[in-house]
Amino acid sequence: MKKLAKIVVILLVIVYISKVGITTFANKNKTTVVTYGSILIAFNAQGYVIKNEMLINAPFDGKIKKLVQSGEKIPKGTPIVQVYSADFDEEKLHQLEEIDRELKNQDTNIPFYSDIQKLDNMIKTEEQNYQNAIQQNSPDADKIQKRIEDLKAKKEEILSKGPIILQRIENLKEQKEYLEKYVEKNAITINSPESGIVSYYFDGSESILNERNMFNLNPTQLENLNFQSKEISTEVKGDYPFVKIVDNLEWYLALVLNEKQQDLLKEGSNVKILIDNYSGELRGKVIKTYKGDDKLYIGIIEKIDEYPNFYKTSKINVKVKVKEFNGLKIPLSSIVQKEGKEGVFVIKNGKVPTFKEVVIKATDGKYAIVESVDKTSGLKIYDEIAVNGEDYLSK
Repeated sequence: MKKLAKIVVILLVIVYISKVGITTFANKNKTTVVTYGSILIAFNAQGYVIKNEMLINAPFDGKIKKLVQSGEKIPKGTPIVQVYSADFDEEKLHQLEEIDRELKNQDTNIPFYSDIQKLDNMIKTEEQNYQNAIQQNSPDADKIQKRIEDLKAKKEEILSKGPIILQRIENLKEQKEYLEKYVEKNAITINSPESGIVSYYFDGSESILNERNMFNLNPTQLENLNFQSKEISTEVKGDYPFVKIVDNLEWYLALVLNEKQQDLLKEGSNVKILIDNYSGELRGKVIKTYKGDDKLYIGIIEKIDEYPNFYKTSKINVKVKVKEFNGLKIPLSSIVQKEGKEGVFVIKNGKVPTFKEVVIKATDGKYAIVESVDKTSGLKIYDEIAVNGEDYLSK
């Protein structure tokens, strides 16, 4: 019985050794074919949008009426928003709008209407002349005042003899003038000081993420920013920013990098950026990398392409495509060092493996793009090579 047990143990050991030997031999002789392929050198990072923006403060406490919405591009001088005082009577604004509509619907093909229009224009011109004369201390002021009175008297005479509807139109015009003066006294129209994109979005990062500060950023400071983007809707507070004009032709991306990522970004090099939840690929140029703190770095990318939501965004997840390499693609494990040279073992028709020297152009940690040192008889596409090059160093 003991003898039988001993035989069984021996047989099991032989089977195990055979299995290990076969596996080892199989792994040692595993090969692959050289192909033409590509390797993308890329990494994921946290990005912070740096905008060139002009902040506009509210002139006083009150409410606003947006004449231009967030995201719209406008030229310099465009009226973008009206600010009304806190005690502004909005009903008067509605009354003014209603009177404007009513005046537009009036029939102007009535007797004496064109005469009244001409007189109004003449009175307006003379009133401006009178103001200029007063400012210049001109002796003609009294004469101009007399002409104004005569024009108004003539207008009143026409109104008294003309159709009733003419008087109705005149009353509407007087109400409109009164309401316009009220609105003008209690409201300010803000015109855009520069061309660009209008934005009412604020997230508290404006004093940090700007061109003046972009070469002095700290990763910890960026990480601690709250980034709760909020669009100003109706109420504003005096001396606080409530709208901004964003330069749509110039913006930057600040990246927080580890040391390995920092080494990949060379100043002056071009990169491509992919942004989460955006299908487009954006081009950029690395203009600077610098130490952010003891462990992390900051990379500044000047953007070439426009990102539609950049005017209201400050923090985004990005993928940075540093460079794409094309050429002979092989497993990184195939490459070994022999006599101070890097290369692979080419196996042809079961013959003794031949060492072929190569230069590594790029690697992603699993595969490598290589070039053959010997352009004539060196490594070529479709060559069969050892996957585990180190197994052949002793052959």
